[in-house]
Amino acid sequence: MIHCQNCTSRNSLEREFCWKCGSKLLVTSGAVPLDAPIPFMEEHVLERISGLENSLGMLTKRVDALVEMIERVAASNFIDHTMIETLTDSLETAGIDLKNLEADWKKRIDSRILETEEVDRLGTRMQRVIDSYKGSDRKQFELWIEKSYDLFLADRAKESLHFLKAALKDDPANHELGLLLAEVYFQEKEYGKAKECLLQVLKAHPDHFEAIFLMGLVQQRKGNFEEARSTLEMAVGLKKDSSAAHASLGSLLAAVGQRQQAIKHLNTAIKLKPSAPVHFLIGAVYYGAGQHRRAIQHLRQATKLDPQFGEAHYQLGLLCLEMNWLRKAQECFKTAQALNPRESRYRKRVRSFSGDATGPDQLNRIIRDELLLVRSGRSRR
Repeated sequence: MIHCQNCTSRNSLEREFCWKCGSKLLVTSGAVPLDAPIPFMEEHVLERISGLENSLGMLTKRVDALVEMIERVAASNFIDHTMIETLTDSLETAGIDLKNLEADWKKRIDSRILETEEVDRLGTRMQRVIDSYKGSDRKQFELWIEKSYDLFLADRAKESLHFLKAALKDDPANHELGLLLAEVYFQEKEYGKAKECLLQVLKAHPDHFEAIFLMGLVQQRKGNFEEARSTLEMAVGLKKDSSAAHASLGSLLAAVGQRQQAIKHLNTAIKLKPSAPVHFLIGAVYYGAGQHRRAIQHLRQATKLDPQFGEAHYQLGLLCLEMNWLRKAQECFKTAQALNPRESRYRKRVRSFSGDATGPDQLNRIIRDELLLVRSGRSRR
């Protein structure tokens, strides 16, 4: 028998916890007089002590290894930091301006993180396609999908069409694959083929938000504005918190002259997720309505959210020129030309808010972000 060290109740040797108070039985205990001899320590207690010693030894080794690793990382960081300082001093000595070095460094880190997330997301998506397979030759199907994945990573999305089409022919009911193929067709501007794939997906899943939204975008680019409007309204109804869906519907309404409704949806998109392209489109709508000051406010917001947005700087310069704010206009033109030196019209200073500048492709970036589209020409291993 063994006594509980908490309540002194007697327990059998096989028990781990006291039957009365539930305490763990670690050592022998009990109501023993002070002058009594030391009680015999049962074998299972010695085994537990030995196990605890072993666990403690393993923990000590792990802590030592962790400390060693931290020391190696610290030493490596010190060496790297010293090398960076040396390079920076050398470049400054050579007369090279490094005032934007830290900002560029942070921007590159953010870019690498985004690229890594895109690759992980693409891998997860390809796995979903494989998991949805219901054909008879899974090995061949997986081979096609893996080749497509490698081509996406190599910025050769168009070449992946061959393998994606073969895979879909083998498994036409795979809606994950159908949607992926539709997205690639959409980005390659093959809107008719994208529509065929989307129709297959929607036949099996009539309330599939991504397929409905993409169908609306396809119809808009094919010039079917009435169909596009009803489809995008359906997408907004399915997902009221979709910034990209509201923005796309607003862009379409602006294109057909319904400015008030367009502003409503574009403002909703801004509230859901601030975006430079959406501010730019609101500026274009206000400009068309003759409200230049409001247009200028939104263009300024666009350039704040995205300082690399050359078209926003250029259109802001044109508006400032119309307002006779010559110095501000000159600054905007200079920035736009520095960002896009090959754009000839930036030097001519004509064509306020042309169709190209305010077309639906202006929203491609936020559409990709929301639909998590495969980014042709962006992903890296």
